[in-house]
Amino acid sequence: MSFFKFWQKPKKRDSFDKDLLNIDLFSQLTHIAGIATSGLSRDQVFAQACELPYHSATYFRKVRFLVHELNYDYSEACRVVGERAEENVVKELLLRLASSLIAGEPEATFFAREAYVMGETYGNEYERQVESLSKWTDAYMVLIISAATIITIGVVSMVIYPVSPTLIVVLSAVAFFVAGIGSWILYRAAPKEVKTHALPQCSRDQAGARLLLRICAPAAIVTCSLLAALGLDLGWIVLAGGVILFPPGMVIMRDDKRIDRQDGDIGGFLRSLGGVTRAIGSTVTEGLGRLNFRSLGSLQDGVKALHVRLSSGIRPDLCWTRFISETGSELVNRSTQVFWSCVKLGGDPQEVGKASSAFALKISLLRAKRRMVSNSFSWLCITMHGATAALLMLIYQIMFGFTAVFQHQEVGDATEALSSMPFGELFNGMPLQLLQTLTITLIMVLAVANAIAIKATEGGHNYKFLFYLGIMLAVSGAVLELVPRMGAVLFTDMLALE
Repeated sequence: MSFFKFWQKPKKRDSFDKDLLNIDLFSQLTHIAGIATSGLSRDQVFAQACELPYHSATYFRKVRFLVHELNYDYSEACRVVGERAEENVVKELLLRLASSLIAGEPEATFFAREAYVMGETYGNEYERQVESLSKWTDAYMVLIISAATIITIGVVSMVIYPVSPTLIVVLSAVAFFVAGIGSWILYRAAPKEVKTHALPQCSRDQAGARLLLRICAPAAIVTCSLLAALGLDLGWIVLAGGVILFPPGMVIMRDDKRIDRQDGDIGGFLRSLGGVTRAIGSTVTEGLGRLNFRSLGSLQDGVKALHVRLSSGIRPDLCWTRFISETGSELVNRSTQVFWSCVKLGGDPQEVGKASSAFALKISLLRAKRRMVSNSFSWLCITMHGATAALLMLIYQIMFGFTAVFQHQEVGDATEALSSMPFGELFNGMPLQLLQTLTITLIMVLAVANAIAIKATEGGHNYKFLFYLGIMLAVSGAVLELVPRMGAVLFTDMLALE
């Protein structure tokens, strides 16, 4: 009865994001390879593998269930679970593990080899996704230009031929859809990863950004509502909203850059610590005392605090957890947990240090390639948004200017010629008001879509969206204020002919 309960289809709430399975397998195999160097029995190695906080640990729990509840041996249990696994990478891994166990190969050798292979597989997949993302960012810029072109064609059509306002609304809806689908495509094309850990205690900047958001979000709503009640122009309202939402995003961006530096330094720290600990044949605390802290880069202050806490006699698990929490990095969390938990179980410090360092270095280098794509796209997208918003507002201002000229001039034959064109229907107020509404709405939609697109391309903490949304809203507000003033100057001479 327990067997059928065990193999029943998992509930939706128990499912996991399969996009993260490969990185979890990479982490899991690296962790198990380190544990296996401790000389623990096979059952103890699998027991430790079941306790790891990765989605892939589910399959090892199934293997151990078959062994302990249904008296399977480990090779047969791995074969059964592997054959029933839906993911090919898991199926192949467990079937290879079953063959290795039958042949009597040491677990440490097998898991070390599979960790290396999984790292190469994950790295190759990540690089392919980055290359695909690079091409989709170029396509996204074309989509945004196409959205602006759709509106431009619709407006020009209104001048050349009497066009129903319904057609303009439909064209605008198409432009909204294009912007939205572009952001969604970038979200799907970007590599899926977790950059900031989910521990109860986070870094100082992450806590500060969370506090700022609780203050700035209500402040933005109240301020924008107050400015609207006072009758200020929409441009000032949008600009104020962007400025108020910007601080939480700015703080999290600073934290993101700090995490990038720490992710690059954690590999060298763990590799050095493992080597020194094995060389002196003592504890990790003693090994920390032999390190040159100035060689640790961005981790210098954190490692100093870690050494002081360990030397003070505080429980090592609490000290390492606090060290990880203060970094705010998921990569630091995973690589450090591999090192400390394996050394604590009796693993070889040097071998574990090499494994955890290789894991951290691999992920850090892959993220550096992603940053090459995202950094150029981010600033290009901001510039393009400003240009697109200015173009849309300028088109509206041109139409508005011609409206003023047509309504204030009477020049005989010219009036008769103008009356033969669709200006009478275009400039009666209703379509022009509709054009203004659609133009402003499209600018706001593009601001949100561009912010989502940049966040999806870069990855990282969700509050980074606020950073780019604040910039996009500020740019949009400046355009809504400056372009009408420029348009008024351009048509001043024409209106003076009245």
